[in-house]
Amino acid sequence: MRCVLIKMQKLTHVEGTALTDHVIKMLFQSRIITILDFLQEDVEKLSNICKLSIPQILEARNRILTKFSAPVINGSCFIDKIRKGTISIKSGVKNLDNMLNRGIPAKTITELCGIAGSGKTQLALQIAINCAKETHKTVLYIDTKGDFSALRIQKILEKCQYSFKEVAAIMSRIHISYIWTMEELVNLFKNLKNGELVIDNLVLLVIDSLPSLMFQYLGEDNKLGLSLLNSFVNYSRFICKQLNIGIICINMQTRWVDQDLTDVEDEENSTAYKDSFTEKRYRCLGRYWQHIPTLVLELEKIKENDNENNSGIKITVLHSIDSDYENRHCILCVGESGVT
Repeated sequence: MRCVLIKMQKLTHVEGTALTDHVIKMLFQSRIITILDFLQEDVEKLSNICKLSIPQILEARNRILTKFSAPVINGSCFIDKIRKGTISIKSGVKNLDNMLNRGIPAKTITELCGIAGSGKTQLALQIAINCAKETHKTVLYIDTKGDFSALRIQKILEKCQYSFKEVAAIMSRIHISYIWTMEELVNLFKNLKNGELVIDNLVLLVIDSLPSLMFQYLGEDNKLGLSLLNSFVNYSRFICKQLNIGIICINMQTRWVDQDLTDVEDEENSTAYKDSFTEKRYRCLGRYWQHIPTLVLELEKIKENDNENNSGIKITVLHSIDSDYENRHCILCVGESGVT
């Protein structure tokens, strides 16, 4: 915003400098109208136009920069300020909250990513249940795949031995919205921003998932898809800061396996070859999206004690605005009572 003001603001008299009204009139005649024009123009050219010395021009520039530039702040102080001002939403999953110290950050976008079947939807549902249960506030769960199951939530809560009344109260605080296109998603967020759609006591918004919508714009419609994604990001950032909520977006990972031939020496010292495979994983939604979420959690399904009824999810911090959290990991248990 500051840069826009400097770019558009008309050059005027600056106290304590040689930029008098007569000098500014000469600058206007040379089409140097705005503050930005004055700052970007060659110093010697300005000196010839204004009939001022180079030191006088430099002094005027320094005064303008001091007046309009943002205050300088130490990097470590800025990070400390962000940490202190960050409000988090407890996920209710003990190991995850311990890994992140506070929980899912509010006022920002968090991404859950992983290959198919890694437990992304399971974890998102559990976080939604726990938020509705602990905060007594509303969670908006946006389903783009059509596989949301209220019965699944009910069974998890009943397994945790909640009464029928408690189950009904928790489930009533989880609102479901079915979205099938990016246009519908952008319109929903636009209505939230403009106040045309009001959800009382909203604390968390979950989108399961974004790639389901964006894959519709592959090929010739790619530019339209990117435009809609950009609109969604802008609305999301405004909404989560304005409403002080957290936004969780589920993203997919693609898995690519490269095959290489490596030299192997056998017993007769002759050269043989052995296949080796290198697996690489990439988050979907393209380069634009890669640095949009302030927190990216990668999920990977693991076996736990060979128990058929329970499995595990390994969660790794792929990216965080706070570098101290990167590469941290924790293990969660998945069973009939949900993710713990």
